[in-house]
Amino acid sequence: MMVWALLPLVTFFLLLWLQNRQPAGIAAGVYSLGDWVMNLSGFFMQGIVIPLAGYCLASVVFPQILPDYAGTLAIGAGGALLLNLLGVDLLYYLQHRAFHQLPWLWKLHAPHHYSPTLNIWATARNALLTHFLFVYLLINPVLGYLCDVPEAFFAGAMLTAALDLLRHSSMRAEWSLLQGILVLPRDHHRHHDGNKQFANFGANFIIWDRMFNTADLHADYPESYVVAGAPDIRTQLLCPWRG
Repeated sequence: MMVWALLPLVTFFLLLWLQNRQPAGIAAGVYSLGDWVMNLSGFFMQGIVIPLAGYCLASVVFPQILPDYAGTLAIGAGGALLLNLLGVDLLYYLQHRAFHQLPWLWKLHAPHHYSPTLNIWATARNALLTHFLFVYLLINPVLGYLCDVPEAFFAGAMLTAALDLLRHSSMRAEWSLLQGILVLPRDHHRHHDGNKQFANFGANFIIWDRMFNTADLHADYPESYVVAGAPDIRTQLLCPWRG
């Protein structure tokens, strides 16, 4: 499990090195000081606070209040891994789509789309409150606790975190063998198109978008990432519902 826990960190530095070796994206923007506050606070929340909160729930809280349910989901290591990679991914797709469709949820998610460009630094950019609302905290600790092989389930969570970095990166390489299966960088860049965001909601797999007719598999990268109406950074970070 320790090896899997290092996967997102190794992926981050590998992608940072790779994307710095290639030309800037079509609509490369410049991060302001406020943008860096958003980006780095997101990594702190997603890299430290949320994992610790999930660990405490699965290893301390649930054993106290639900001792008889530990490991009752007998699906083995393969089933636990797929439950995370596919099952939680479907839940994320539905939640992510709701974040865009419901105005009160959009206000909580919009700070992620106020980023002036898209690369790995913007991966975890969110309002502080929003981090606690994702299925990765609301669902992962529960399912991990129920699985008979929780290590495999949480290995899937680490792989999902690595894929999250990949799809937000500015990598412009061709991925012909994986196109139409995984959510690749250009697919997620299309989701961040400043003129169109109602597409490509999936995290790991593009199959959900294809199934529910929200896929945009256009080969081009967006011409603009800036979403109009961005409030000041303090509002984005602390009270986005006022924006």
